[in-house]
Amino acid sequence: MSEFKKLVLKRFPAVGEPESAESHYWKKFENPITIKEYGSVSYVHFSPVKPYDVAVTSGSRVQIYSPLNGQVKKTISKFKEAAFCGSFRDDGQLMVVGDGNGSVKVFELGGRVLLRQFKGHTRSTHVSCFSIARQHVFSASDDQTVRYWDLATETAICVLEGHEDHIRTGTTIQTTPDLFLTGSYDHTLRLWDVRTQSCVMKADHGSPIESTLMFPSGSSCISSGSNDIKVWDVLQGGRILAAVSNHQKTITCLAFNSNYRRLLSGSLDRQVKVYNTQDYTVVYSSSYPASILSLGLSPNEESLIVGMTGGYISMRSRRSGDQDKPIVPRLPPTPGTFRYYHRGTSAQPDQDDVIVERIKHRGLAEYETFLRKFQYRNALDAALKTGRHVVIVSLVQELVHRDGLKIALSGRDEMALEPVLRFLTKYIADPRYTALLSDVCNIVLDIYAGAVGESPKIDELLQKLKSRIDYELIFQQQVFQLLGAMDMIFAASLPRPTIPSETRTSTD
Repeated sequence: MSEFKKLVLKRFPAVGEPESAESHYWKKFENPITIKEYGSVSYVHFSPVKPYDVAVTSGSRVQIYSPLNGQVKKTISKFKEAAFCGSFRDDGQLMVVGDGNGSVKVFELGGRVLLRQFKGHTRSTHVSCFSIARQHVFSASDDQTVRYWDLATETAICVLEGHEDHIRTGTTIQTTPDLFLTGSYDHTLRLWDVRTQSCVMKADHGSPIESTLMFPSGSSCISSGSNDIKVWDVLQGGRILAAVSNHQKTITCLAFNSNYRRLLSGSLDRQVKVYNTQDYTVVYSSSYPASILSLGLSPNEESLIVGMTGGYISMRSRRSGDQDKPIVPRLPPTPGTFRYYHRGTSAQPDQDDVIVERIKHRGLAEYETFLRKFQYRNALDAALKTGRHVVIVSLVQELVHRDGLKIALSGRDEMALEPVLRFLTKYIADPRYTALLSDVCNIVLDIYAGAVGESPKIDELLQKLKSRIDYELIFQQQVFQLLGAMDMIFAASLPRPTIPSETRTSTD
C-alpha cells in the first residue's frame, strides 16, 4: 500500500469565474412575467407605499399593475394624445401625467377622477412629478420650459427658461421642495431654484440627456446620455466626479436601489447593468429580448420592472431569502447528545489563529485499486462509471505512461465498448483533451476496424463520432479563415514605413 502512488488528477484552468454574492442576489429576480402593451413603454414608476404597485406609461394610457402577479388594477386612458411620465405622489393617492398636447393632468387614484389639468406648455410634456411638499407639481416640455404649478389654484407659479432643446428628463430633490433638476437634448444638465426663479447649476454632459437622478442628500446627481453615465458634484457647481461607459448604445433610463448603493441602467443595447455607487464598477449585467426604454425597482427591492420597445414589459420578482425568516435561537447542547460531542467543529478560526491541520488518509478508489493490481481494463471501466471526465482523462494519461492503454481497450464486446465511444464523442472536441483523446480514437479504430458492420449500435456511435470530428474540423477551418482575414485587415491599417531621404537612390 505504501509503495503505490494514488492517481494524480489533471488540473485545468477554470472555465469561468465563481459566482459572486452580488450576482447571486440579482439572479434571485426570476419567474419573469411578460406583458404586451399597445405601444412602447416610455416610463415606469413604483408607488412609494405598500403594496408598491407600478404605473406603466405606454401609448395613450397609464396602467397600474400589481408587480406580484402582473394583473391590471387600474387604467387611466383619458388622453387624446400620447401620455408621458405617469408618477405617483409620495402618499400614493394622486398621480400626475403629461401628454402630447402639452397639458399636465392630476388624477385621484381611488376613483380615477381628473382633479386638475394644468395648461401652459405648447408642446409635448415629457416630465411631470410632484414636489416633496405635495402641494406643487413640476413639469418640463419640448417647448424648452420648466413650469412650477400650484395644485390648489391650478396656476403656474413660475416659468423657468434656459434650455435650448427638448427637455426629456427631470427629478426632484428630497431635501428641499424648491429645487428641480432637468436634462435636455441641448446636452445640458440644469438645477432650478423656484425661489429665485433661476438656474443655480449648469453642466454640459456632451450628448443629449435621456435620464437624470439625484442622491437624497442633494450633494451630487447623475445623468445619462449617449452611452455615457456621468456623476456631478452639485455643491461645487457641477464638477464632474465620475464618468463610465459600459453600454454599447444609448442609455435611456436610470434607477437607484432602496439604499442608493446600487445604480441600475437600461439601454437600447438590451442590457441592464448594476453599478456600485462607491466606485461605479459594474457588479452585474443581464440581457433582455428588446431595447430598453424604462426600468424601476420597487422600494422593498422585491420587484424589478423593465419596459421595452414593442410594448413589452418584463416583471421579475425576487424570492425572499433566509434573511426574511425569523431567527429561532437554539438551546445549548445537552451533555451526552450528538450535538454536545460535536460542538465547535463548525467554528471558524480568527485571523491570528494558528491552524493545525489533521490529514485524513483517504482509501483507494475502485479504479485505483484495479490500477494497483495492473487490471487496466477494469480500471478504465471503473473510471468511466464515475462520470467524472477529469478522472477518466487522468487515468487514460496514466495508462499511456504504463503502455497499458491498448490492453485496457482490447477484447471489449458491444456493451463494454459503448461507454468508451460515448465518452470520446462528448469530449474529443474539448481543447483540453483533444490531443490525448485523438490517440485513443486511433487505437480504438485500429483494434475494432474489422468489426465494423457487425453491431448496429456500435456503428451508430462510430458515425456520431465521425460527425463530431467533421463538424470540429469545419469549425477550425472557418476560425483560421477568419484569423487570416483579420490579419490582412490589421496589416492594411498599419502605416507604411517611410524611407529616409538619404537612403533613396536617384534615377538620374
